Amino acid sequence: MGRRLMSASGGIAVAAVIAAWPQIGQLDATGQRALALIALGVVWWATNVLNAGITAVMVLGLMLAAGVPGSVALSGFAASGFWILVSVLFFGHAMDKTGLARRIAYRILLVFRPTYPGILAAFLLIGFVLTLGIPSMTVRTAILVPIAWALVRAIGLELPGRGSALIVISTFEMAVLPGCALLTGALWGPYLAGLFANQRIPLAWLDYARVMFVPTAAWCVLVLAGNLLVLRPQGGLGVTRDIVLKELKALGTMRREEAITLVVVGLSIAAWASQPWHRIPAEAIGMLAMTALFAGGVLQPSEIGTGIPWHLALFVGGMLSLSTVMTTYKISTWLAGFIVPLVAPSAGNPWALVTVLGLAVMAMRFIDPVGFISIAAFFLALVGIAPNWGVSPVVLAGIVVLPLHVFWFNYQNIWIVMTEGITTKQAYTDRDRQRLGTVYAVATVMALWIAVGWWKLIGAM
Repeated sequence: MGRRLMSASGGIAVAAVIAAWPQIGQLDATGQRALALIALGVVWWATNVLNAGITAVMVLGLMLAAGVPGSVALSGFAASGFWILVSVLFFGHAMDKTGLARRIAYRILLVFRPTYPGILAAFLLIGFVLTLGIPSMTVRTAILVPIAWALVRAIGLELPGRGSALIVISTFEMAVLPGCALLTGALWGPYLAGLFANQRIPLAWLDYARVMFVPTAAWCVLVLAGNLLVLRPQGGLGVTRDIVLKELKALGTMRREEAITLVVVGLSIAAWASQPWHRIPAEAIGMLAMTALFAGGVLQPSEIGTGIPWHLALFVGGMLSLSTVMTTYKISTWLAGFIVPLVAPSAGNPWALVTVLGLAVMAMRFIDPVGFISIAAFFLALVGIAPNWGVSPVVLAGIVVLPLHVFWFNYQNIWIVMTEGITTKQAYTDRDRQRLGTVYAVATVMALWIAVGWWKLIGAM
C-alpha cells in the first residue's frame, strides 16, 4: 500500500472511531461528527495526502453533509480576516512583480558592512521592512532566500558549511519571524483577526503592533545572536558590496508601476496604523488598495486568478470556518478541559506561564504541521479564562504565535522546506538545521520572558 493511501486510510479510521465513540465530553451528535472531521483534516494535513487548501474544502464539504449549517461551515470566507488576507497577498505579488521588494533588500544590504554580523543585521532589517508591505511569509521567503543563496555562492563559501548554513537559515528566519510583529505581517494575522471577530473581541492593527513589535524585534535579535554563537564560522567574507551593486544595477531605475506600488502600500500601512481615528474597517482599506493596484495598471485582470496562491487563501478561509465550528459546537470548551489543567498551575507566575504555554505549543507542532490548529486549540481554549490571570486576548495570541515556527524537522515548517528546495539542500546539513532549530526554541522562550516585562510596562499584562 502506498504511503498516501495509508495516510488517507489512517485519517478516515481516526475519524470513524471518533464519530462512533459513545460520548465525547458534552458534545452533541453534530459536534462529535465535526470533531471527527477536524481530526480527519489534521491527519491529512500532517501527512500531505492532498494539497492543504483542497483538504480544507473537503472537510468543509463533509461538514455540510454532516449537518453543520452553511452559515457556520462556510463562515470563514465571509470573515474580515479572509478579505484582509486576499488583499495583502496581492500587495506582496505587486512588490515582487515590480521588483520593489528586491530593490529595498539590495539598498539595505549596501548599508551594512560585509561581515557575518553585518549580513545578518541587514537581513534582519530587510525582514522587518518587507513585512510592512508583504504579508506572506511564503512570498518573503521566495524573495529573500534566493538573494542569500546567490550571495553565498558568489562569495564562494563552502557548501555545505557553517558560513553558508548561518546565512541561509538566518535569512529564512528573518523572512518569517518579523511577520509576527504586525497583524498584516503573516497569514497568522488575518487568521487571528478572524478568531477575535468570532469571539466578538475588538482588535486594531495599532493595538496588535503595540503589543507585538518590541517582543518580536527582541526575539529576532536573540535568534541571530544565538545562530552566530552556535555556528561561529571561521574566516571572513569575500567582497559583497560589488555583488549587490551589480544586482541593483540590473533592476534599472524605478518604473511607474513600482512607484505606484510603493505609494499604495505606504498609504495602506498609514491607514491601518491610524484606524483608531478614522474607523474604516481594515478589510475595506485592503480591498480599496488592491483595487488601486489593478486600476493603476500594476496588476492585470488576468492575474486575479494567478497572482496569489489561492490554495493558501482557501486553506485560511477553511481554518477560519473551522474556528467557528469549534466555538459553535463547544469543541473548544472540550479542548479547554485538557489545556487549562496543563497551564493553570503556572498562572500565578507570568514568566512560568509563558514558558509552559510556549513549550506546549512547540510540542503540539510535532502533530500539527500547519500551525493553525495549534492557534485555534490554545487560543479558543484559554481566551475565556486568561483575563482572570491578567493576560489580555492580544497577549495570549502573542504567547501562542511566537513558538509556532519550530523547524527541528522540516515537515514542521513549510518555509524551511521552501529554503531547502531553493538551495537544493546544498547550503546546510540536517544537523545544522537541528542545531539552529534548538537555538530558535531557546531564543523563543527567552523572548517570551522579555515580552512579559514589556507587556507589564505597557499595561497589557
